Amino acid sequence: MPIQKLTKEEIILRSITVFRQKGYYRTNMSDLAKFCGLTKGAFYHHFANKEEVMKKSLEMTSNWFNENVFSIGYDDNIPNHEKLGKMLDVYQKVFLQEQGGCIFGNTVLETIMVEDTFKQSSKDFFEAWEKSLMNIFNAKYSNKIAKEKSTQVIANLQGAIILMILNTQSQYLKDAVHKNKELY
Repeated sequence: MPIQKLTKEEIILRSITVFRQKGYYRTNMSDLAKFCGLTKGAFYHHFANKEEVMKKSLEMTSNWFNENVFSIGYDDNIPNHEKLGKMLDVYQKVFLQEQGGCIFGNTVLETIMVEDTFKQSSKDFFEAWEKSLMNIFNAKYSNKIAKEKSTQVIANLQGAIILMILNTQSQYLKDAVHKNKELY
């Protein structure tokens, strides 16, 4: 196997794909190293263990969503009535292109009953998403209704991703995005 020179960020980015597709417990350092085109020793040069790689993967994913998806909810250059649709369009594009579903949803389902190592980062991700959605809905609805609608959007999309993967039919996500756009 050819040894590649990758930055730590490139390794994390590739590791995200492995964790999304295989899960945390079914992934080992050899899998990560192989997917990155590195030896296991070279991989350990950058990371002490799998947990560190996963934490960095969750952090990078969260940062990407904050910058590219959740930020839409706070963008003053976008009219409020367009924000939800724009956010949902980006979300749909990401999850129709990427295999394996939402790394945060997957991680919660896989690990939360066994350990709480990734609980806080997952909780922070979903809270950031909810706050961004609430900022959109608060322009039109009371805080109580905005929170309910925000929770509904997240639940609809996470459920649609599960059904999309289970049945290998992207229409589940497309339908959920369409229905969620009607909530504003």
